[in-house]
Amino acid sequence: RKLDAMMPVKRGQSAEDRARDIEGALDWMRSKGVGADDVDAIPGFDAIGSVPMSRRTPEQRSKDMEDALNWMRNKGKNDDLLDPTGEFRKLDAMMPIKRGQSAEDRARDIESALDWMRS
Repeated sequence: RKLDAMMPVKRGQSAEDRARDIEGALDWMRSKGVGADDVDAIPGFDAIGSVPMSRRTPEQRSKDMEDALNWMRNKGKNDDLLDPTGEFRKLDAMMPIKRGQSAEDRARDIESALDWMRS
């Protein structure tokens, strides 16, 4: 009953599906050595406030764009100097290459990804 009360009810869930979910949860608990009494001993989570983040100014974003573009134009030469943190190289390797994409467009995409990750 405790487990049934703790688990969320899925929309349109049949009694058989619910029983299967409970059985799966019980199997998991047994495999991890967790008993039904242990569930009550786990303290609840307290909500915490948001962490204040500083927004990047347009000037900082512009500098990031210039740095990324400079690195793109000189890729492979002085990478340690032009990209000391390796952020540009990592993002460039992870992001898909668009057909006909200019170095400036690629640098803009890298800067946008950096801005998104920092926010």
